[in-house]
Amino acid sequence: MHTSAKLFPSGVYGITDPKLLPGKRLFTAVEQALRGGCKVIQYRDKVSSFEESLFNARRLKEACEQYKASLIINDSLALTLASDAHGLHLGKSDGDLSEARNKLGPDKIIGVTCHKDLDYARLCAEQGATYCAFGRFFDSKTKPEAPSCDFKTLSEALKLNVPIVTIGGITVDNISRFGDTPPHNVAVINSLFGQDDVYQAALALSKEFNQIYNEDRL
Repeated sequence: MHTSAKLFPSGVYGITDPKLLPGKRLFTAVEQALRGGCKVIQYRDKVSSFEESLFNARRLKEACEQYKASLIINDSLALTLASDAHGLHLGKSDGDLSEARNKLGPDKIIGVTCHKDLDYARLCAEQGATYCAFGRFFDSKTKPEAPSCDFKTLSEALKLNVPIVTIGGITVDNISRFGDTPPHNVAVINSLFGQDDVYQAALALSKEFNQIYNEDRL
């Protein structure tokens, strides 16, 4: 397993959305999510300028480190390097994984979106991916058009030699569906940052995760 996998904490994985977190709410909501037990934050913002994103990423990294969590940057290798974030997440068409690994070195986290493509996940694992994300598993408000993934595919994915992240419509009410196929992380957007009380949402998601997934495995 890649060196960076040792630095990738298991648990609730929150993904930011500029529509849900405008302005300073980005920082207050992420702090609440971390306080509630989130282990990973992915900074996803395709509308702000590079300068704004760099300011935000550096501030979010400080918050994550305060709570011993990891900050992942969505799509941008340049922003990951400039902010010295803990890692990078790449979609299927968002850049070259091998190049990213060469530039980031062995200790940075690199995640990839695999949807339901096991062959692509195997290739990414060989090229130095830290984790592979599969989904969507349920109806998603953020990406309703995303291809669905079934639990049989997840079961096969869990045999890969990298941590697996599940995503897509995951809520506090359906995390238990993963009980027989426990992923390394559950990634959430609306069920965390779309809630009025982000702290309580994070607390509930983290509690459900920890009840279902044996803490000895984390």
